[in-house]
Amino acid sequence: MRFQTLLAGLALAAILPFAQIESAQAADLRTGDDLVGLEVTGLLGEELGQIVSVSPSADGKDLSILIEASGMLDVGHRFFTVRRSQLSPGEDEDTMTYKKTAQDVIRRLHADTQVAER
Repeated sequence: MRFQTLLAGLALAAILPFAQIESAQAADLRTGDDLVGLEVTGLLGEELGQIVSVSPSADGKDLSILIEASGMLDVGHRFFTVRRSQLSPGEDEDTMTYKKTAQDVIRRLHADTQVAER
């Protein structure tokens, strides 16, 4: 029994460094100004807009991301905000994926009185 425990421990010790490297690569470490200029896509790969500004959120626990929706969603040049935690790395290195679809964003843009227009 001790021998099996020892072997399991050795196997885990051998694999652990590789698992840490992969998880560090999978994590998106970009914050703040590194995000400005990145394209934002929806869950289905549709183009939603571009990040134009990053600032601390009102509660200070997350970042508030300002996205320009431009004409891609047929809404004119409008802006909407999302929390950093709602974005994940996109398929390309210069994109982020918002955890909503374009239809969700369009509904929000048409209904939200807090959305800024140019």
